[in-house]
Amino acid sequence: MIDTDIKSSTGISRASLAVPLAVGLGVAADQLILRQGLTGVGFLCWMVILLASVHFLVRSEKESRWQIYWSVFALAAAFLLSYRATPVLVPMMLLVLLGCGVNWLLQHRAINSRSISVLDYPWTTLRLPLLFLLSLRYAAGDVDPALLPRSRVRGVIKGLLLAAPMLLVFALLFASADARFDGYLSTVSQVFSFMAVEHLITMTLMSIVAFGLLAMALHKPDPGQVEVSQTLSLGREETLIIMGSLVLLFLVFVVLQAGYLFGGQSIIEQTSGLTLAEYARRGFFEMLVVAGLTLMLLLAMSGLRCDLRYYRPLAAIMVLLVLIIMISALQRLLLYVDAFGLTMDRLLALGVMLWLAGSLVGFVMTVLRGCPQGFAFGSVVFGMILLLVAGFMNPAAWVAKTNLERALVSGDNQVDVTYLRRLGADAVPVVLTMFDDLPDQVQCELGRFLTEAWSVEQSATDWRQWNASRVAAQRQVDLNRDKLRRVFDQQLDEFMTSVIPRQGVGIFKVC
Repeated sequence: MIDTDIKSSTGISRASLAVPLAVGLGVAADQLILRQGLTGVGFLCWMVILLASVHFLVRSEKESRWQIYWSVFALAAAFLLSYRATPVLVPMMLLVLLGCGVNWLLQHRAINSRSISVLDYPWTTLRLPLLFLLSLRYAAGDVDPALLPRSRVRGVIKGLLLAAPMLLVFALLFASADARFDGYLSTVSQVFSFMAVEHLITMTLMSIVAFGLLAMALHKPDPGQVEVSQTLSLGREETLIIMGSLVLLFLVFVVLQAGYLFGGQSIIEQTSGLTLAEYARRGFFEMLVVAGLTLMLLLAMSGLRCDLRYYRPLAAIMVLLVLIIMISALQRLLLYVDAFGLTMDRLLALGVMLWLAGSLVGFVMTVLRGCPQGFAFGSVVFGMILLLVAGFMNPAAWVAKTNLERALVSGDNQVDVTYLRRLGADAVPVVLTMFDDLPDQVQCELGRFLTEAWSVEQSATDWRQWNASRVAAQRQVDLNRDKLRRVFDQQLDEFMTSVIPRQGVGIFKVC
């Protein structure tokens, strides 16, 4: 059950204090998030209220420093959602928030970070709905009965909830049958609008969700730690055959890749029979999968009772070979970017590669040294830090700048304007900085897009939708609006002068 330390000083149990806090969070969620989206300051405000409520309820307990760190991590992720406007960052920051919640929950049960295993994270994540419901049940049982509706009031509420759908169905049927009744129903619906009912339902559901989250902080549900069975074991022969055969296979592949790594373009084309672009396109993601599977295999082998005298040196050699393979994959990625440009997907693949490389190095420093404690925790924290760093580095601006510079340096003047549009507000300042150096056709397309997408009428938005990148993009477009329109008008005049006299007036596209 829930601890009731606060009751001795205030006379109110912490579960009872969670009720008004949850109602406030439900109202705040309806006003700050569900109508405005996640990429705005509204979500940041709601996260601040939620974390403040959690720390208020557990303030009588001794919180570990890591629980405070997770709150800082969560606020950083919420801040990035109000600071950046790149669509791909939304799932990345939600992943950071999920990691913060799982880690907070594990350590809230006094589970040391060094004792968290690799399987504890997916196990706890999958059990989150069950832990939520259990905490909700226990917390509801500890709420002060004085805060709950009386039996007669509960009966009225239940009756209204049961009668509402029947009343709605019959009222709609009567409205379809009689015009006068339809008029009365329209008058009533203006008083009790659908929007008001929607707001009420939203606030109720979000209050329940908020109460469940607060209850998880109070109840300390046991996420459970996965106990790995030690019944399966591998002897010396099995360990040597499995690890030795894989090391030999990896070594052959690395030897074949050595010529590509150090031979340059001519060796690649002569040896593989592929052009540089075809070589770069082929094999990159397969190599990433190899690195991920290798890490999983080594972790599985380390959990078994195998012969460590042979496992550890062979595993170290395998990690070294995989790191060399990842260098080859990085070379292919860089060649592919040089040939076709940078995209958010390729940048994300680079981030996954960095995380795998860091996890492999961490595996060598912990598991292979006989200290497996802390590997899972360190790997997850490293991944969360990479996601946050990626958000602060403004990946969309990096992609836009790389592609524009590549087009200008190469001299082909080919710019994927459609992809630049999809990068969103984060890329707008970079595009406008390099706008004057772009080809006329590209200037025309970008000028028309920017003036339409960032019109003056769209600049005034709700404060809950405030986003730093959107504000910066709007400011830059407003400062350059005359120039953008002038470029488009100039292209239109040139088109009218050169094309219309020869082909006549008709349907035409300027840019």
